[in-house]
Amino acid sequence: MLNALEAFNPDIILIEGPPDAEALIPLVLNAEMHPPVALLVYQPKQLELASFFPFAEFSPEWQAMRYGLENRAPVRFMDLPMSLAFPMRELNAGAAAQGAKKQESRDPFGEIARLAGYSDPERWWDALVERQGEGGIFPVILELMSALREGNLLPESRETLLREAFMRQRIREAQKEQYQKIAVVCGAWHTPALAVEQFSASADAALLKGLKKVKTEATWIPWSFDRLAAQSGYSAGVVAPAWYRVLWETTRTAEEPVSNPVARWLTQVAHLLREKDLTVSPAHVIEAVRLAEGLATLRRTTLPGIEELREAAVAVLCGGSEKPLELIDRQLVTGEVLGAVPATLPQPPLKADFEAQARSCRLAKNTQEKTLELDLRQEAQLKKSRLLHRLQLLGVPWGRVSEVGAGKQGGFHEHWQLKWLPDYEIRLIEAGTWGNTVEEAATHKASRRTRDSEDLPELTQVLGIALKADLPVLVPAILSKISAISALAKDTLMLADSVLPLAEVLRYGSARKMNLNTVEQLLDQIVPRVCLQLPAACTAVAEDVAGEIARKILSVNRALGILRAAAHEAAWQKTLGQISDVQGVSPLLAGLAARLLFDKGLRTATQTGDAMHYHLSHAQAPAEAAQWIEGFLYGSGLLLLHQQELWQTLDRWVREMPDEHFIELLPLLRRSFSRFPDPERQKMLDLVKSGGQPKSAAVSATDWDSARAEGVLALTKKIFGTPASG
Repeated sequence: MLNALEAFNPDIILIEGPPDAEALIPLVLNAEMHPPVALLVYQPKQLELASFFPFAEFSPEWQAMRYGLENRAPVRFMDLPMSLAFPMRELNAGAAAQGAKKQESRDPFGEIARLAGYSDPERWWDALVERQGEGGIFPVILELMSALREGNLLPESRETLLREAFMRQRIREAQKEQYQKIAVVCGAWHTPALAVEQFSASADAALLKGLKKVKTEATWIPWSFDRLAAQSGYSAGVVAPAWYRVLWETTRTAEEPVSNPVARWLTQVAHLLREKDLTVSPAHVIEAVRLAEGLATLRRTTLPGIEELREAAVAVLCGGSEKPLELIDRQLVTGEVLGAVPATLPQPPLKADFEAQARSCRLAKNTQEKTLELDLRQEAQLKKSRLLHRLQLLGVPWGRVSEVGAGKQGGFHEHWQLKWLPDYEIRLIEAGTWGNTVEEAATHKASRRTRDSEDLPELTQVLGIALKADLPVLVPAILSKISAISALAKDTLMLADSVLPLAEVLRYGSARKMNLNTVEQLLDQIVPRVCLQLPAACTAVAEDVAGEIARKILSVNRALGILRAAAHEAAWQKTLGQISDVQGVSPLLAGLAARLLFDKGLRTATQTGDAMHYHLSHAQAPAEAAQWIEGFLYGSGLLLLHQQELWQTLDRWVREMPDEHFIELLPLLRRSFSRFPDPERQKMLDLVKSGGQPKSAAVSATDWDSARAEGVLALTKKIFGTPASG
């Protein structure tokens, strides 16, 4: 397209884009502007009315803007302004809500792509247009679009007709200003409708007359390749943004060391695979290039496309394995690229405060998921935690808390998974209605959420985030409401849901040196009620409900492990005993309770074996026995590996089960065992193969080396500070 502009040398360039943002076009040449970026046009008084207009470096619109600015040719947007489009969207949404019949639509591009043997129109367009060169392509496209529109039996939508009428009016304006060579950059579908001589100017003006108009504002925001990709759901997206960038760069910069885009892309794949310790040589790359070009020749395209490149990469560079394809697709087909906009761009107050805090915390926005480990005892890292939690309250989930690894189980550590999405830019603008700083906005929004909510688990969650976000002004009101709701609550399971969040509040509060006596008092009220009422809630429940209750039991068990309160633990042990032994309790929950009692050392292996014998006896229904086993093995099967008696009981039950019952219960058993880690399942398989006898780990006297053992013992005593003679 750029070659066509250079050959045409236009006096003015009209681009399909929102005139609301026309004043921002000169920023395209700013040195700090790095695509992919997007124009964001929004209605400041109704922020849910917003539209994004993304551009990559290889986008025709972006190159047209750069060409016009660099060659001093006027550049204008010619699409229907969003100030007129937003009211229409509201009207359409209202009609849809009232049950109005939605206008039928066709996908002519999809139909012609299928006729040509392609799975979607994007791949068809890439093969027949993008890869065939520009020579004489525009008249062919115009003829094709004219035929498609003539064959479209359904009328165009009102919005499309209004958009095309406005585009024609913009072309007429340029003609009246005596511009002779007018270049129009627009979607192919609109081209037949922009022949202004075939349409009446007065009819277009009448069509546009009387449209409701609202105020809009516009700005540039960073965008990303994964949001530009068609796979993300973006209707005008492209299949392979990272490949198109390589294609663009090698086409425009022939002086590059590797000017062949196919060789360059496959070389990048080779680098990526070698970083993952896979063996790829230059000979592999050469052969992959030959294969990709051969496939393109067979398929009658001038240049290999992403399908040919992926097939060549799998066949040659990956040795026929498709496993590395996910990595290749993510980094070199879609691409993990986030654009940048000038820091001097005017921003709403909240957005400016967020950017300043992100810089202060040294947190960089990135569309690639990153792990962030924080030690809350360090002020700089505690500051990062506060910001991320405040953003969560604002509905901007830049970070997601993940489980802390083994060895860092205290309340002083947090692990986050960070991933920035361009959509968060508009969310920050929306959040500006709550305040001008991140702290102020998070406080006001959490306060409103507290006021409006009557859900106890949600309120405990808000309390936890508010404390982690260092917003102590919210705590009294949240605690007061939690206390009032919990005092009147009759739903035991809802109370159970609140125990773990409150326990974590205590744990994180101690890490942040907060006074949380009120939380302790709340737990002293809630935990005894849960322990007293939970056994009754476990009786006469369906299997799916029992699964939900099982998760709540594990949640309470984990919470009491955090609290380490003797009175609560004693009451909880009594509750588990009742769930395990009382008749009428769901077998799944009875099995889970038996497992927890064994883990706590309250039931011996013999007692647990007796319980297993009972629940797996012939007197019990096979389905109930399978559910008890599923509950007993919930989470881990390690005790089966270490307790031979339990293993033999289960093994005997399975062996003696009639064939018809075994076939019936097989899905349940597979579900239970599929949850175990692979090493556990492998060891169980070894046990089965050995007839249930574990491999002996005993060390004979002849294998014992006393001198080496004394050296290990001395080092161990030194590590633990034990006197050598101890």
